[in-house]
Amino acid sequence: MPPRGSRLACTLKTVDGCHGSFDVTPGEQPNSVAEVTPVKWDKQPEKPVQEGAFTVIGDLGMTGQVVLINSYQWKALNDAKLEKFFYAAMLWGKSPFKVIEDAQLILKRAK
Repeated sequence: MPPRGSRLACTLKTVDGCHGSFDVTPGEQPNSVAEVTPVKWDKQPEKPVQEGAFTVIGDLGMTGQVVLINSYQWKALNDAKLEKFFYAAMLWGKSPFKVIEDAQLILKRAK
């Protein structure tokens, strides 16, 4: 099964109003990620991420689905180190929200 698109376009917004963007490209193996580009910020952020928006870009443009996550979900993904699994889920047609739930459960059990 091929990936849903050629890349994942990602944007982040911080509490202090900074905007960042980066791309994720799918790997050749199913459910894999080849590359995550560094975040390009419009100005250096001093506060944490407030929200993120992610959409798959195909040959003809956006696929039509935009996934929005809040600061708690982003923090859970980062703290549990499951960001790549989240990106892979979006690129390969799996459930990105299941990855967020798993990250939250991992952190809850670690307490």
